[in-house]
Amino acid sequence: MTLAVCAMLATAALSMGTAVPNADSPVQDWSKSVWETALRGDGSALKRYLDNLPADVKAEKSADTFRNTLQTHQQNLKASDQQREEAREKAYAAMLEHMEDGDISGALRKAVEVQTLSDRLEDAFHDENIQRLIDRAKKELPRAKSDGNWLLAQELLFRVRTLYDDTELQDEYREYDRELQLVNQRVALISRYAPRELHQMRNAALKRQGEEPLGEFNPATATDWRERAEGIDFRMLRESLRVAAREHIEGDGWRPLLEGGLRSLKLLATTNQLEETFSSLNNRQRVEQWNRAIEKELDDLRKANDRDLDNWYSSRLLGRLSDVNKKTLELEERVIYREFGDGAMRQLDEFTEVIWPDALRRFRQATEGNFVGVGILIRHNDKREIEVVNPLEGTPAYFAGIKPDDQIVEVDGESTVGWSLNDAVDRITGPKGETVTLAIRRDGYDEMLVYEIVRDNIKLHSVRGWWKTGISDEGDPEWDWFIDPVSRIGYVRVTSFNEETYNDLRNAWREMNRDGSPQGLILDLRYNPGGLLTSAVRITNLFLSRGSIVSGERKNGITEWNQIARPNLAEFGDVPTVVIINKGAASGSEIVAGALQAHGAAVVLGERSFGKGSVQTVHQVAPNAALKLTTQYYRLPPASGEREGRLVHRREGATVWGVDPDIEVRMTPSQVERSIVLRQEADIIPQDEDGNLVHDHPDRPHVNELLTKGLDPQVSTALLILQARALGSMSEDQRHAARRD
Repeated sequence: MTLAVCAMLATAALSMGTAVPNADSPVQDWSKSVWETALRGDGSALKRYLDNLPADVKAEKSADTFRNTLQTHQQNLKASDQQREEAREKAYAAMLEHMEDGDISGALRKAVEVQTLSDRLEDAFHDENIQRLIDRAKKELPRAKSDGNWLLAQELLFRVRTLYDDTELQDEYREYDRELQLVNQRVALISRYAPRELHQMRNAALKRQGEEPLGEFNPATATDWRERAEGIDFRMLRESLRVAAREHIEGDGWRPLLEGGLRSLKLLATTNQLEETFSSLNNRQRVEQWNRAIEKELDDLRKANDRDLDNWYSSRLLGRLSDVNKKTLELEERVIYREFGDGAMRQLDEFTEVIWPDALRRFRQATEGNFVGVGILIRHNDKREIEVVNPLEGTPAYFAGIKPDDQIVEVDGESTVGWSLNDAVDRITGPKGETVTLAIRRDGYDEMLVYEIVRDNIKLHSVRGWWKTGISDEGDPEWDWFIDPVSRIGYVRVTSFNEETYNDLRNAWREMNRDGSPQGLILDLRYNPGGLLTSAVRITNLFLSRGSIVSGERKNGITEWNQIARPNLAEFGDVPTVVIINKGAASGSEIVAGALQAHGAAVVLGERSFGKGSVQTVHQVAPNAALKLTTQYYRLPPASGEREGRLVHRREGATVWGVDPDIEVRMTPSQVERSIVLRQEADIIPQDEDGNLVHDHPDRPHVNELLTKGLDPQVSTALLILQARALGSMSEDQRHAARRD
């Protein structure tokens, strides 16, 4: 049984009057009961125990802290319950209004909000108006497609698919997901080869939504498709297909690859917007001739035996396509190769892809963790200027004085007009120790500001505490690690698993232990997309002294490897730990949470994780290209009573994936949005004009507002469980001290 502690629960839910522990029971027994019921996911019992603290508590200060947390938690739940119902009614009314106005996309957006605010996701499908809305969307989709209004079709499909996601109606989810992927492919083609058409489509979408249009199309702001196709040749495509056919985890060989490549080329020829760049697509006779050739190849492929499908078959097929192309579409062959390759890999899974020459350098930087630059996050503003989101604290850009919202107008004297974000990254990054000159336009200054910044290794800090207290002379953040210093409950947020995460987490643990051992730890893995497998395994081993952590399976379920915990590395010992996960926790996060859960080493709290449990290996298919290929799946260790652990990965048709929390704690959309914004703002210490940190700046909120304002019921619930566990430990320590006296 799970506990849905979210805005939908009123205070009365914590005051159930049956089977409560005896008021005379020792606090140690009460504390252990809280912990054991949380570990086994007994939500009803947990609610009863939390609401009935025994009267013989001696650790008065810690007990008062627990009572205050519980009282605030209950008050926030009651207020949130009312706010949730009001928000649901408001969203429902807005949905009906959009339906009345004929705005199906807007109505679907509100329907998803209504669903999220309901007790059960499936409740939405029992509502007459929502069902009527889905039917209208189904009728609108063919019209949007026939009109070439692909952004509208994309919106409709995405919203309808979202309604079915994570519900019992998985057949419907898969149907809309497949249709959405096809539309996404068309939009990607238009984005790559028809930027003017995409601009017009975006303006139409903005007008439909009642927002300001983008203005006139500026060709200088569009990336030339030729740059994306530069360096692509037949050999790298052929080698990518060969490796994928042989090594992919599902092991279906050549057939899905060739089918996907052929269908992708047909999609290319039937996307009318691409006539902007490829004028031959305007010739209907040539397009039909091309499509007939594609259909013949598909028909021949269906008739072919699997044993006949090999590298030689694919080479001859591509040769025939090249001949037909010369007589019909007259596209550059590198376009044919790229689209065939992308279509082939999409047939396998969403994480397999060819890393074409234009993206290889950035891919290597990301996977090797070799980030050399100045330390800024950038984006396009509404005018497609290169704008600074913020400088990363402790980096060369941070110390140089780069500010959020600065516009980068020149890099080393070259104008940034028309640059893509990739263009900017390529020119701002470079060899360590070399200088890059940024010309900045900043509001309030008439002249451009020029900064000469020396590039350096950029460390991405993936381990964060509860409250940032400063920045060291080396540029590293300094943290208060205790969410509750009285009960000594630590808090660590791990945002990714990189080469430094393990050592950074150990250092955080040592800092927590300076004035005595922590009595509990919250390990927050929400929105952590994963990273290095070795990092996730080593971090899990900090909590586990024995047993399997995770294993890897290749084709046919054969175990390729099994990571076992080593006793001498279990540095964190038996500290009571609550791991928080949500839909944004993936890959490495799922390994850590799932392994600790399977061994009973932590309470896992929150919402079901993402379900990304596959291993991608990188194969060099040419000097300037690589293939990222899914070759293994992660399997968690079995929990008590299980014969085998679950596969983490969300495979098509699966009903079990990822990590299910022991204690389900949902958050409303408003809580999610407000908590993320507050957390981001609290983690930034503003600077004055001289670059000095202003810790008590009025624009900087305190992170404790996540608890006092009820913005994060997941953290609040985790804190209550650990405070209850700590009370028992403190009481036991006092009892032993009394015996010694």
